Amino acid sequence: MLASLLTKPVFLRNCLHHHKAMSTFVSRVSPVTGKMDWVLQDDNYDYHQEIARSAYADMLHDAERNEKYYAAIRQAVLLLHSRGKKVNVLDIGTGTGLLSMMAVRAGADKVTACEAFKPMAQCAGEIIKKNGCEEKITLIPKRSTELTVGPDGDMTERANLLVTEVFDTELIGEGAIGTYTHAHAQLLEDDCIVVPGSSTVYAQPVHSSFISKWNQIPPVSVANTGVISPPPEFTRCGGAPSLHDLQLSQIPSNLFTVLSEPHEVFWFDFSKKNALKSHEQSETRLTSLADGQVDAIFMWWDLVMDPKGEITLSCAPQWVHPDKKKLPWRDHWMQAIYYPSVSLPVRQNETFHLVSCHDEYSLWFDVFGSRQSAPVLEHPVCTCGLHVAISRTRLGMMGDDRRMETWCKILKKHITDSSVCVSVGDGCLLPLLAAKLGAKQVFAVERNISTSRVVSAFIHHNGLEKRVKLLRKPVEDITEDDLDGLKIDLVMSEPYFTSSLVPWHNLYYHYAVGHLAPLMSSSVTVLPVSMTIKAVGMQFSDLWKIRAPVGNCEGFDLHIFDQLIQNSRQVSDVSVEPQPLWEYPGKPLTQEREIISFDFTNNSRIASEEKTVTLTVNSDGTLNGVALWTEYDMGEDSVKISTGPTSDLVANEFVRWDCHTRQGVHLLPQPKHVRPGVELTTTLSFNENTGDCAFTFHL
Repeated sequence: MLASLLTKPVFLRNCLHHHKAMSTFVSRVSPVTGKMDWVLQDDNYDYHQEIARSAYADMLHDAERNEKYYAAIRQAVLLLHSRGKKVNVLDIGTGTGLLSMMAVRAGADKVTACEAFKPMAQCAGEIIKKNGCEEKITLIPKRSTELTVGPDGDMTERANLLVTEVFDTELIGEGAIGTYTHAHAQLLEDDCIVVPGSSTVYAQPVHSSFISKWNQIPPVSVANTGVISPPPEFTRCGGAPSLHDLQLSQIPSNLFTVLSEPHEVFWFDFSKKNALKSHEQSETRLTSLADGQVDAIFMWWDLVMDPKGEITLSCAPQWVHPDKKKLPWRDHWMQAIYYPSVSLPVRQNETFHLVSCHDEYSLWFDVFGSRQSAPVLEHPVCTCGLHVAISRTRLGMMGDDRRMETWCKILKKHITDSSVCVSVGDGCLLPLLAAKLGAKQVFAVERNISTSRVVSAFIHHNGLEKRVKLLRKPVEDITEDDLDGLKIDLVMSEPYFTSSLVPWHNLYYHYAVGHLAPLMSSSVTVLPVSMTIKAVGMQFSDLWKIRAPVGNCEGFDLHIFDQLIQNSRQVSDVSVEPQPLWEYPGKPLTQEREIISFDFTNNSRIASEEKTVTLTVNSDGTLNGVALWTEYDMGEDSVKISTGPTSDLVANEFVRWDCHTRQGVHLLPQPKHVRPGVELTTTLSFNENTGDCAFTFHL
């Protein structure tokens, strides 16, 4: 489903067609300028990228989904035939045509399949023909809401069996309510069967200081010199209105405390006309299982697939999943976290109220004490700007105690009461740390308007206006006048820039330091000192499936679909994509290796070069990916800050990844079984003109 493209963006793009040249200008991040610039690509780049990044393959690798859809369709067809009826199927959003072909093999008399995404509709037609189902399936390249019924319509009569998959992590985010409502009103018989027939949404309140940092920035202690506290408008704001989708099963159980058993908060009946409400609010009385405060609400759902209610597909996390021994993996339907407007303190055995709401496309939740009356909840909106300007993972990074303590220790060694500091970054608290540690003057270079407002609010709330001066301009435009004629003693950066999609895009910091060189003192300190790109060969448990060919699925040949995706990937994809690897278990099959280092203290231009390293397999396994990350050297005492593993890699043990950044990952088109001694060469080509790091891999 294309909506899933919005949940985990791979890279930004905009297309401007230049018809004379038969090419497309595509925007991308320039590590040299830290801004978006334009590169020339194939005229069909945008088209191919949309195909390559669709989530169809991810769904088709979901064996449990496929098996249960097939079983439910068989049951529905048998039931209709037992009633003496011909089975007339409607498949909304057919994708590859899989559900339509299942219906044909199950004995359906005729099938109408609609698919609005034209490339996929064409592909589905070829797949249906390849599998010998074309005589019973009529494929229409339209949205279901555009279909007509009648002698001259797309369908000659209404269907009596609807099979569809129009769900996302939030269940209703792809418009399921509207799709079902329209289908019942215009396209289906009144006594039709629907697969799946219903869904239950579950919610579970939890206490977790770790999770709360994805929504709020906690006070930061600064090496016994004071505290940097967040402005009250940030702490009073409920946060971003959108769900926080992720793999809940990968959050270590010791980082949260469940405050109640899961509760059913909504039931959606897809099988009946006029059964779905576009707006609904429910209230659930809960008894707390432990002392704590409600910092977040976990959400997931299940589907009842068949008319008899015997086949259930659950998206529950590991600790409450009905089949814990065989937990299915899926990336198209994850779980989600929602945040209350204010964290609610509760005591064990105390009652409190969970209020759950939905409109036609989204869910939201809040909690209230037992003596509070729950109001009608409006859809939450960020009123402070923090949650709009700064992503969830970045909020977590800003509240990471270990990271902030490391920076405090380093800065304390370099800052005196005469220090003049410049911080380069987006939404960065380092200027406040430096000021609290006693620097004479700190200049915060914040080129992003939205994040600069966040930093400005922190500066004013903590009374640091005289010590910290905010420079809202690109670093290349900074002059002596901006620095009040002072020479820079210390340049610092996390580094973090909102335009960076993979860790090495933060190489922009090197160019920023170069621009500041004429304004530095002769004894200037630059932190970090350098950035190193590292790599390791991986055996991911499941992540490889999002880019792997499907081949055959439930007995249907889908190689035509694989070829479509592969062709589009060759046009539009880079070899390395960003992924939050902490959500995707994997074990190292090689030692980690350094590929290239960039010295931030060297102000001269970085020359183009090519580096090749060999990753040698040191244990039996299935090699299906290469993980890449950056490590920053802080210059002394072997202190390093990494965007990769948070502990040493150990063979046959799962890697623990930094959860506040996306690492880079190259996924092999076909996993390879390997033994010790097998070599994987990784080559990085650095372009001095564009700042690009291009990777190639050869097994």
